[in-house]
Amino acid sequence: MNFGFRSSLCESCAHKQEVVSGTGSRFLLCQASRTDPKYSRYPHQPVVQCEGYVVEGESKSGECRPEDGAARGR
Repeated sequence: MNFGFRSSLCESCAHKQEVVSGTGSRFLLCQASRTDPKYSRYPHQPVVQCEGYVVEGESKSGECRPEDGAARGR
């Protein structure tokens, strides 16, 4: 299901989990945040670079971080 984040790396990342709130708001949860605190649970979109990015179905990482630095939130 596409949540409108086509320009975001999160949309094609193996670490993403799509979450829909009770009010219908849609979010992308970064599961890498569960084991590494340098990643934001719900990074601001769009993310254009992220160190933890892994293409769904692949195990290769790319060097990336969010456009505004939010995915590496503290």
